[in-house]
Amino acid sequence: MDCNFSILFRLLLITVCCSTKVDDVKKVWKVNCPRDCSCEILPYAELSLHHWINSTHDYQEESLYHVDIKDPLSNDLFKSVTCLVAKNPRKLLSSVPVDVQILTILESEARESKLIIQSSDVELFNDLISLDIQGLSNSDRVSSNRISEYEDEKRGIVLSADTLLPLANKLLFLNLERVELTRLTVKERKKANLVVKPVQPKTDSSFIYQSNQTRHRLIFLTNNDEKEILPYDIYKQEIEGYRLSSGLFTELRALTHLRVNDCALKDITWHMFDGLDNLKYLSLQKNNLKFIPEFCFYGTPNLRILSLANNELLSLTSVDLAGLLVLEKLDLSKNNLTFLSEVSLPPFPTLISADFGDNPLISIFPNSFEIMNKTSRLKIGGSALKLEKNAFLGLKNLQILSVYDLDIPVLERFVFYGMPLLTDLKLRGVISSIEFDAFVDLDNLINLDLSHCQLTSISMDAFYGLKSINQIDLSHNNLKNIPKGLFSAQQQPNLKKIILTGNKLFTLPQDFFKLLHLPSKHIKVESILLNRNPWDCNCDMLSWNFNLVHLVKGMAPRCSTPTSLRNRGVFYALRTGALECKNIKHKLKKKHLKISRNLRVKTVS
Repeated sequence: MDCNFSILFRLLLITVCCSTKVDDVKKVWKVNCPRDCSCEILPYAELSLHHWINSTHDYQEESLYHVDIKDPLSNDLFKSVTCLVAKNPRKLLSSVPVDVQILTILESEARESKLIIQSSDVELFNDLISLDIQGLSNSDRVSSNRISEYEDEKRGIVLSADTLLPLANKLLFLNLERVELTRLTVKERKKANLVVKPVQPKTDSSFIYQSNQTRHRLIFLTNNDEKEILPYDIYKQEIEGYRLSSGLFTELRALTHLRVNDCALKDITWHMFDGLDNLKYLSLQKNNLKFIPEFCFYGTPNLRILSLANNELLSLTSVDLAGLLVLEKLDLSKNNLTFLSEVSLPPFPTLISADFGDNPLISIFPNSFEIMNKTSRLKIGGSALKLEKNAFLGLKNLQILSVYDLDIPVLERFVFYGMPLLTDLKLRGVISSIEFDAFVDLDNLINLDLSHCQLTSISMDAFYGLKSINQIDLSHNNLKNIPKGLFSAQQQPNLKKIILTGNKLFTLPQDFFKLLHLPSKHIKVESILLNRNPWDCNCDMLSWNFNLVHLVKGMAPRCSTPTSLRNRGVFYALRTGALECKNIKHKLKKKHLKISRNLRVKTVS
């Protein structure tokens, strides 16, 4: 007993001593902090880098750029500095403790000129693993009470081409937001590309892949054997452009997360990312990119997350994104893509989710996604989007599909062929009618959302074969009637919820509720939403099963006709005898409700 007590006492003493030392380090760290900076020692979970890493979402379940909490860094404490820069940053950064690990540089509204950050400003930070540089947003840049737009053009943060070179071996996280980058491209690019470079002997391949122990590089060869003599200034421009573009990120061999957001990038080259073997996350959102060069990301063989959202991309070819063989998440939303075809995308053997939402897509041609046979989530947005037959062929592991801005007069079978594991389907747009067997190939479908589709008619066999379906949402359409047998326990034995809110329904088929009974007379349906329809209240509603109809306040169906019952609850009209139906109390009690106080409380009159 005494021995155990002694061990516990020693452990407690060690813990207290360690805690005291950590507190002492924090005090010393804060004392050495510059006046315009904030210095803290923080655990991994509280670092500012999480704000930009988690800045974009992938569906609602999880962040697209999630950092694994099992990361080896998650148990450490980090020396973090955040500085607000108003003048030349050199003086301020020279006073930052050299052992800083997490550095955030924010542009001040009071800045007097362009803030140019050079390699000499960061070369002493040998322990730096995260660098976050943020310029002012457009709303903050121009204040009508103080400066003009012309004066504001002379301000901002500028990153020199060699700024990041001293951080090559240590930096893991890099975020550049609203930062002016040293020009990465050259004028008259097409002419400059004609300069003849030394090449190896001819090969059948269109490019040569070279590698060594530390990095690898692609060298594109010209197909023109004729040599052209160019003016020296263009040749010099080519060499200088290559040096600048290849020098910005390519030396950052340890980099795992790179975000270049809202930096007015108009062009990128494969040189920029060549040799980034450890890069897992790359975001180039909110720039002005219109095209992706061939094999642009070939130098990032371990990239798992790529976002090119909020750009101006006009088209895709299979070689643009070639080489991303371990990519798991791809975001191409909010661009200007107008079509997808079988030559738009390269093989993605490990891709889990892809987002093509908010693009002016007009057509998706057959076999467009055939090479994405591991993808489980897909989001597509268009502009009067047409879906061809077999458009989704090959998505044999897809589970969640969302398609927006559809323009399909008649939804027929074969449109959704090729997705045997699909469980969730959401469609939005203009779908005038749905033909029979439209979803018959979706054996595992659980949730079907057809709300806001301007539906006017639907075949009685439209949902034939949906044996696994749990919920069908037809809300906010233009349906005036529900075909007899559309919903039945025989065809949808696992159906639990039906949503018909916000249509133009005034009546239901006489046997609507009867067909929801299984052969054992058991009903699996738990809830039916019928509110916001112009119901014609009459004695036919005696067949309604109000145990299934949603009667919570604000969600109960109401009468539109007759005029004497307008805006009254349907059940109120039946319960009070306002419809003067024969034996109404007996029928309500015996067949359906067994009228109770609980139901009276739920009912809205």
